[in-house]
Amino acid sequence: MPTTIPAMRGQFGTTEYFLTTMYIGELIQKVQFASELDGWEELNVEDKYQREISLKRVRDSIAPYFAKDEDRFSGSLVLAVRNNEDMVFEDLDGMIGKASAIPQLYRSSTRDIGFLTLQGTEVLIPLDGQHRAKAFKYAINGMDDNNRPIPNMRANHDLARDQVSVVLIRWDGKKARYIFNKINRNAKRTSASDNLITDDDDAMAVMARELISGGGVIPASLVNINSNTLNSAAREFTTLATFYDATCAIFIGLGIAGAGKAQEMTAEQREAATPDVRAIWEAILRGIDLFREALEDIHEGGDATRKRIREETLLGKPIGQLSLVRAFMFMRERCIGVSDEELYRRLNRIDWSASNEMWHGVLMNPNGRVMAGKGTINRAHEFIGHLGGAELTTEETERLLEHIYGDGWDDQKLRDPVT
Repeated sequence: MPTTIPAMRGQFGTTEYFLTTMYIGELIQKVQFASELDGWEELNVEDKYQREISLKRVRDSIAPYFAKDEDRFSGSLVLAVRNNEDMVFEDLDGMIGKASAIPQLYRSSTRDIGFLTLQGTEVLIPLDGQHRAKAFKYAINGMDDNNRPIPNMRANHDLARDQVSVVLIRWDGKKARYIFNKINRNAKRTSASDNLITDDDDAMAVMARELISGGGVIPASLVNINSNTLNSAAREFTTLATFYDATCAIFIGLGIAGAGKAQEMTAEQREAATPDVRAIWEAILRGIDLFREALEDIHEGGDATRKRIREETLLGKPIGQLSLVRAFMFMRERCIGVSDEELYRRLNRIDWSASNEMWHGVLMNPNGRVMAGKGTINRAHEFIGHLGGAELTTEETERLLEHIYGDGWDDQKLRDPVT
């Protein structure tokens, strides 16, 4: 059946478009994804203008947001309309006529305001917003494309009555591909730091922000939120990404319910866990000598101290800080019956000098550059834990030796613990 909806007409370059709203329930009935078009598999790379949809991302992140959050919202979707021959726009100026009482001042505007009539045979192809369109369907039905229930999410039929703004353009295969490529190629992804600052679905991101806000364990002024590294001139103590990862390590090490599934934690679970995580953070920052020294003066007077510690030691560098926190939680698990105070004593006995050759292959390259990557952190925390008296399995020891020494690892052994 034909449907008439209020719309605004616009012109961008050579493209005429219509801005309107649609009920989400209606939209998902009309949407067809590019990968579902006839002949899609036979298209060459040049013609496959749409990215493959990440169904895991839709199922695990986007659909639950639309299904669960009462404050849900979405920006406009850009949709190309196929079977648009009978899609008609009638402007108010033409409908009302020159004899109307609308003042001449406003008459020019009424030429681009009117009603768009859809015949019911149109098919909508997402050029921007295909993940959201797929998520709408998942959230309303509670099922994925294989009709399997989506874990930890109930179908939200009310979503079908929500209205989303859409930009409609007439289908043209070549132009559709061109517009899609331009929109998505020039779109700038938010950085990891930006996501940590704004993400309210990740319980660890929320907790990390709370722990560096007013009354937090580290002043926000000493946490770099714009970069994952600290250069030699930086006055900050650490980075937001490092603090986030270390907070996750503490959280998981405490064995709190929901560990490792921050996206699924409720606000109540997060709030209940925060005091325990805060207590560990406060104890580490107080118990590790170099950390305590770096944070003694949080104002400009302490900047020189933080820069010196970062230049001379590994504990002034983000990767060293994260490795130590992970090592501490590792030692807590392995060193049964040993107090936290004793663990701090052992960690303080380690020579953290960046120039010490024992860190070559662990956290430092022989050329003096800091090593990076998850593999480095995974091995470094085991190495630090070993130095602090944590007993490694044979497999862990061999893996660590191979990481440090490469092919000649079988002729090497680990340095003796400091205990």
